[in-house]
Amino acid sequence: MKTRIDLITATLKLLQADGGIGQTPEAENVTDIDQMMDGVLDEMSELGAYSPDDYQTFEEKYIDPLATVIAYTANPSYGSARSEDSRDAAIRRLRAMKPSTFVSGSPLAVDYF
Repeated sequence: MKTRIDLITATLKLLQADGGIGQTPEAENVTDIDQMMDGVLDEMSELGAYSPDDYQTFEEKYIDPLATVIAYTANPSYGSARSEDSRDAAIRRLRAMKPSTFVSGSPLAVDYF
């Protein structure tokens, strides 16, 4: 499992604002990404692309596409142009990774012993 800071760091790498190899990202950049993450994750949930159990830990396979979507949102703040194609591709990847039995908003049936 990866943590929230791992996702922030992956996003900052895409934005080329991670401080470079062996360096720690600037606290201001970490705070900036951290503040926009919940909104982006909520949007992914509304789109049916990704529904996390919590916003603190993430399976490793979701880090790259989530970082791409978060970076898309942050791009103007970091002097980069937005790429709709990369965002859309990341959302398609997230949707493809969902279990085929997943139905948004449906209760999970549980059998008690």
